[in-house]
Amino acid sequence: MPSDFDLLRPLDTEPSSPSTVDIPLAISAARRKRAIRGATYTGAVTLTVAAVTVGGLMIRSPGPATTPAQPAATTTTTATAVKAPASCTIERLPVPDGARAALVFGADPTGKFFVGRSYPKAGGYQAVIWHNGVAEEVPLPGDEEELLHDVNTSGTAVGWSYIGENTPMPFVFRDGKVTQLPGVSSGSAYAINRDGKIVGDDGAHPLLWSSPSAGPTQLPVPAGTQTAIATDIDDDGTVIGTLDNKVPYVWLPDGTHHALRLPDTDGKRFEGRLFHLRNGWAVGVANEAGGKSASGEKKAQGKVEAIRWNVRTGEMTVVGQFDKSADAVNAMGWQTGVGKQGGAKLLADEHLIALPGLAPAGGDRLADLANTLSDDGRTIGGQSDDANDNIQPVLWHCE
Repeated sequence: MPSDFDLLRPLDTEPSSPSTVDIPLAISAARRKRAIRGATYTGAVTLTVAAVTVGGLMIRSPGPATTPAQPAATTTTTATAVKAPASCTIERLPVPDGARAALVFGADPTGKFFVGRSYPKAGGYQAVIWHNGVAEEVPLPGDEEELLHDVNTSGTAVGWSYIGENTPMPFVFRDGKVTQLPGVSSGSAYAINRDGKIVGDDGAHPLLWSSPSAGPTQLPVPAGTQTAIATDIDDDGTVIGTLDNKVPYVWLPDGTHHALRLPDTDGKRFEGRLFHLRNGWAVGVANEAGGKSASGEKKAQGKVEAIRWNVRTGEMTVVGQFDKSADAVNAMGWQTGVGKQGGAKLLADEHLIALPGLAPAGGDRLADLANTLSDDGRTIGGQSDDANDNIQPVLWHCE
């Protein structure tokens, strides 16, 4: 779950309104931008007992931990090289029922479907899906906080809503109907891939639903793990997540699972987290760990670094152009995020392109946030403050 550090920036991006929900869980799903206390965890766990294939991911009972020279390769699609765009323009998306504010949080890889939520005039939250420039309210059950978190190329979307007091539940929106994901008494759904496989958690364990109608499978973790979360799933079934709020972790389609490499500087101990995955490219953050009871920005040591991993090779790259972490990654490994001096940016190979806002940002470094990035790098979804400082859903079109 999010640390204190994670909550600071997300809270700045949300409209000012009372909340009665579990703040750590709500914020973790409401904004994927997280700044992490970091950590080191090397080695891999090889699974050894009888195997069951669930949604393209082979699940076995955990066996003894081993440390391979290289992580197992995954089957991925080679992205076609595309020239980096020179500039981008901004488009404001419509908001249902004249809501005062809204934001785009997720999108499909083609940049055709977008999901997020609005903030109705009467208060509260309303899940929204956009397609072909048209906004549609999605009636998730519950009267508290809600969000559509991700959507695939078929327009099937996943997210969560609070039912009763402080109880999040995962939902799927498919063919115009909302259905609660089965098999949990509470939990959240964070991502869905091309084949309709869904990942999330139940508040403590990483979960995989092989389809919207199937019960969840708990993903295996190393002995001693206290909590874990699955945050994204690739089209080949690779899943990424974080263990104990500090270990970046990957579950591969062949059934193996292991931690990803972290910085190794002067023997210092690092922690990290994973947020997004596309075509084998994973993005997250890492920084030097604090003391034994460290949690949050005040107890973490050293600056937070944005990291990009290649889960196929284990390669790790520090991304110095962003403030703390990337907000999205596409099939070519391009990323969006907040620049070191603020403002939304697109990083295409070595080219850093500024994304314009609806209004001058002034001193607000988080006035514009680019939360999604299409595979061709031409369509970006997110949010931008208007002249009245209201968050508005926007698209950037890049050429």
